Amino acid sequence: MSAILSAETLNDFIAPSVTCIKPVETLPSAPTSSELAVGIEGDATTPPDAKTAAQISLTDCLACSGCVTSSEAVLVSMQSHNEVLSALEQYPEKTFVAFLSPQSRAALAVALQASETEVANMVSALLTRLLGGKMFSMVVDTNPFRQLSHHYAAEEVIDTLDDPERKRPILTSSCPGFICYLESTHPVLIPHLSTLKSPQAIAGTFLKALMIGEGRATTPEDIYTVSIMPCFDKKLEGARGELTSTTWSPHPIPVRDIDCVITTRELISLAEAKGISFHTLPRTPQLTPTISLSPTIQRFLTTPVPNGPADSGTSGGTLISILSSLLTRNPGSTLQIQQGRNIDTRDYLILSPSGSTIAKLSRCYGFRNIQNLVRRLKPSPTRVLPTFGGRKTATTPTGARRVAKRAGEDKSVCMYVEVMACPGGCTNGGGQIKFDDEAVWRGLGIDQPGSQKELLLKLLRTGYRVVANDIGGRLDEKEVLEIASRNGGGW
Repeated sequence: MSAILSAETLNDFIAPSVTCIKPVETLPSAPTSSELAVGIEGDATTPPDAKTAAQISLTDCLACSGCVTSSEAVLVSMQSHNEVLSALEQYPEKTFVAFLSPQSRAALAVALQASETEVANMVSALLTRLLGGKMFSMVVDTNPFRQLSHHYAAEEVIDTLDDPERKRPILTSSCPGFICYLESTHPVLIPHLSTLKSPQAIAGTFLKALMIGEGRATTPEDIYTVSIMPCFDKKLEGARGELTSTTWSPHPIPVRDIDCVITTRELISLAEAKGISFHTLPRTPQLTPTISLSPTIQRFLTTPVPNGPADSGTSGGTLISILSSLLTRNPGSTLQIQQGRNIDTRDYLILSPSGSTIAKLSRCYGFRNIQNLVRRLKPSPTRVLPTFGGRKTATTPTGARRVAKRAGEDKSVCMYVEVMACPGGCTNGGGQIKFDDEAVWRGLGIDQPGSQKELLLKLLRTGYRVVANDIGGRLDEKEVLEIASRNGGGW
């Protein structure tokens, strides 16, 4: 949702036509005296009215898609690559752990024309070997924690089949931009939210509790976790009061499960701040860190996890994982996919052998589609229609029922909606590498593409060449060996 943050661009203000979602009301103070004070307008001796400064939190700013972007300076100072470097110098006694998201790996792989494994090796080498001074102890992939979230998300959805009191559909809770939007503007829909933490939040809790349980740390403060994510709103998630050690540790001082969140672009800036060109980082495999003393947990956290089928989407694949569990639970059932009005909306119907709908799940990316979703889910207000010559009759509008009828299904059938604030999902997060970000491409040591289209063409197009061959035995042995030794084996 948010654009790249930098102190130099903080020159904007709330426009008069923009209404803040968190208006600050200043009430007049109670009079202390009954005497009437008379002053001359414009007189310098007349004391000005004391005004209370508006208090607008970071949560308020990120919830409304950036109407108060200047206050994101707080975010720059509290969670940035400079904060990570400062913490490394300030807390040499702490254990530093980094979490790397698959979306950030994918963005770097595209820009560097490298594999995801090579990118993971490069990030690991940067943080654990090349920073100089105090460095990270390990870089942990978030994919194992994504697997955990998939398992429990499927359980949560399946449990709703036997719980008529549970609000449907369940809305995904892994997008902090959407969560903040819902909490600030549509709190009536909070009961629809999944109670499951995001993979990032699970990773922070899991690793800190694990290290304390194994005796490698005494308190949550002994561990400093940094998460590398595709989205600026993940900084907001890391700062949530609900995601602290008070929910799982007897330690009285609340400590964040994720101490700092930086984006993909900020990771490049971190390397640049240390005088390291990102594209020169070694791509060879690094030593596997000892994450846990338990062989089972160590194997779980270090075994590479595939990204799943192509239709898993760009936001972690929770929806597809739930669909797989429901199909397994209903032998003989089939999956029918219905494309929505645009590429960011899609419905998935699980049909019984007889053709009836067992369950309906949906995908909804981007705020334009989110607003339509919220409009359908919000309860309709009761309207009182006047009648002449009799009592008034209370009726409810039929708009929601008309929407459900047009869709061909009753809206209660929908069990789960994977909601992401960014159009295109998490891989299109605001913290990802953009084609027009000159500083980032300079940090990568790569020529900046002229357009987003040019960047994509690097992935889609290839070239061809004239190939020498030995048809008819026209080449001697030396020339044949020379051709065969070329890159690609001579073809």
